[in-house]
Amino acid sequence: MYRRRVIKTMFAAAGAALTAPMIARAEATELRAAKQFGLGYLQYVLMEELKLVEAQARAAGLGDIKVTWATFRSSDVMNDALISGSVDFVSLGLPGIATIWSRTRGQLNVRAAAGLNSLPLMLLTRNPQVQKIADFTENDRIAVPAVKVSNQAILLQMEAAKLFGEQNYQRLDALTVSMAHPDATAAMLGAAGEVSANFSSPPFQYRQLKDPRIRKLTTSNEILGGRSSFNVVATTGKFRDTNPKLYRAYLAALEEATAMVNRDRRGAAEIYLKATGDKTPIDEILAIMSDPDIEFTTKPMTISPMVDFMAKTGALRAKPERWQDLFFAEATGA
Repeated sequence: MYRRRVIKTMFAAAGAALTAPMIARAEATELRAAKQFGLGYLQYVLMEELKLVEAQARAAGLGDIKVTWATFRSSDVMNDALISGSVDFVSLGLPGIATIWSRTRGQLNVRAAAGLNSLPLMLLTRNPQVQKIADFTENDRIAVPAVKVSNQAILLQMEAAKLFGEQNYQRLDALTVSMAHPDATAAMLGAAGEVSANFSSPPFQYRQLKDPRIRKLTTSNEILGGRSSFNVVATTGKFRDTNPKLYRAYLAALEEATAMVNRDRRGAAEIYLKATGDKTPIDEILAIMSDPDIEFTTKPMTISPMVDFMAKTGALRAKPERWQDLFFAEATGA
């Protein structure tokens, strides 16, 4: 009897010894995050440069976490990276989160973990013959981050539906070309070329407007009837479930960066300019950040109009019953 108790105790101790390090290593020791080009990713720049995620992870008892950052041109590329498992957190426009939510329900269960900001997007042209959107012809080319699927591409479809009838919402799609914002800006400011218009984002659109040849045709606020989330932060349900502390550490770092931006805009702008190599004078960046239509906030804003449009045109495999379905519960206060 005594010997059996000793043996059982030894096995229990051995099991505990094996289990303890597994528990300690349960969460990932590396976090891979992604951003895109432009001022819309200002908080991410601060998070990367000031190593805010690493600090929050240590405060959560996770030790030294390796954080790596990648930069992509648009949501469609980010979606592919998230589905393939090559990144853990991405920044997506509303079309991006609606699409990946629809594609991964019941599997990876990708949802938004927070908002990021609200920024007006501007459709600009340098073609003197184009005074309004209806003036575009087959000779024009409109640069967007990604044809058919980016924020700007969907906004263009929404405006086409208003102008030409809902059945003609794709009328301008044939004129769009995929270009990263820096490349589109170079094309717009350069000599006459194929690209005659650009649906852009800050700070690139403001830089383009300094050229007297370039004019504004419309904005996302005008198309949507108000301010909306330009970007949201997204991850998989699996990552959230298996790395709860690291998940919360990332979001805590995002909140910290957002507070920094709103508390010290000049300091945030200085870090952004140095990190990105952007040659825009700091006073111009600060003027952009002071635009009343620009808000750095993790609160989701005006989600439904674009998502409903995408569902109506068949761009989504499934339509969410309500916009909150696209977000994890904590992101909406549910």
